Amino acid sequence: MFQTTLFLLAWYSLTTTLFQAVQSDVFLSDCKSFFHDAASFLQTFIGWTIDAGQSVAQISTKIPNPFIAGMVYWLFLILVVGICVAGTGILAILIEIKVIELYKKNCWDVITLLMILTSTAVIIYFGEAIKKALSVNLLLLFVLSQGVYLGIRCYLKNRLGTKQYW
Repeated sequence: MFQTTLFLLAWYSLTTTLFQAVQSDVFLSDCKSFFHDAASFLQTFIGWTIDAGQSVAQISTKIPNPFIAGMVYWLFLILVVGICVAGTGILAILIEIKVIELYKKNCWDVITLLMILTSTAVIIYFGEAIKKALSVNLLLLFVLSQGVYLGIRCYLKNRLGTKQYW
């Protein structure tokens, strides 16, 4: 009975917070800005990767046969770009897996759910006041607050041992 009530309360909190987020112009503009900046960074990174691949592929200009030189150029270009993109993707996946493991190990409980809901609600409801006080992206502020929370929970779990006082 308690678990059902807790689940329904969490569901209600989540849905009302999400509905409020959709209505908040400040939060929506910050979300658009956050993802636009992320996409811009990815485009820049891919541009740098292609430039690096083309620089490496210039080795093919020393080959006298134009057909083989063209094949070597494209082979090097695809190889360098593929390695860079695959390496970055694998690194991002490994970081994500590590963060999920930290959450599961240190703070996979009701307090974390309440912390996520509370910080989301505070950022959404007080978004305009936060933007007036701090010139910070609200979605980035949410991600940073979750990182600080996870760091505190990891520190407390390691400091206090296996005992949990919450």
